[in-house]
Amino acid sequence: MKKIISIAAVVLIIAALFVAGYQLINRNQKINGLIMLIEFEKIEGILNWEKELDQRCVTALVKAQGNVLAEYPAVFKRLADKGYEIAGGYDEAPFWDMPYNQQYLFMQEAKDFVENITDKPMRVFGSRYFAYDENTLKAADALGIEYVLARGTAGEKAVIYQPEEYSVKIISVSNIPFEDMGSGSLCDYSLWARGAEADDFDQVLAGCIAKNPDNMILVSHAYLGGTRLAWWNIYQAALESDKVFWKGFDDWMKNLVPLSMANEEIPFNREVKYEVPAPKTPIEELEPISESEKETIYPACY
Repeated sequence: MKKIISIAAVVLIIAALFVAGYQLINRNQKINGLIMLIEFEKIEGILNWEKELDQRCVTALVKAQGNVLAEYPAVFKRLADKGYEIAGGYDEAPFWDMPYNQQYLFMQEAKDFVENITDKPMRVFGSRYFAYDENTLKAADALGIEYVLARGTAGEKAVIYQPEEYSVKIISVSNIPFEDMGSGSLCDYSLWARGAEADDFDQVLAGCIAKNPDNMILVSHAYLGGTRLAWWNIYQAALESDKVFWKGFDDWMKNLVPLSMANEEIPFNREVKYEVPAPKTPIEELEPISESEKETIYPACY
């Protein structure tokens, strides 16, 4: 009997050590991080981000509104050639409850437009507010689009869902609450539009990183975070973090496992509480990045 008890005790100790070791490894594992850039106004922020990421040999997922793509096609062709993933979009309205034929048409137009600029397949699509429904998934499959963007469903953790009924995957972005203005992407604009200042964003981002999610998407509306000094400094600090391994889109995808489930079981987020921005400080009053920083040129490493 004593021998049996002794063996059981050893087994329990080994199991406890295994669990403790796993938890320690998990705590020390770097976050699988992806930078996403959004732009619907200007190009300066995108160019600043390009220089910064070139310096670090990192690429980003980029979603620019059609008017910006049309005005600066050479920029987005260059980014695509460097390995940036250029997403298409429809920014006039969210796709929630939109008829299939309309969604298909808008997605096809976006696909043709992006591919004519980049000479590469358009793999990622997002409508306004990253809205999607089952018609979006059907249209994406019909058009051979691999990923659709969705509002976050797991807090600061980014998640990839694989609906069992479809080939397309759903990218659920990092999502965080702020005061009484609901939740939104882990993003400069999302917080700024809800009344946050750069210091608030700094604290929110630090808190998200401290939670050590497996995967994270840090978003910048480049005309804000890529041109205004206080916000830009926060992104640079995040890029320097020893807790996050920043990767390009394909490498980021390789380091996570999609969650496969029936479409009706996939968490869904339709919350939008800040359709009209209400910033405390208008962007025109925020200190811009100095001209000397803008002119810094780094050699491309691709």
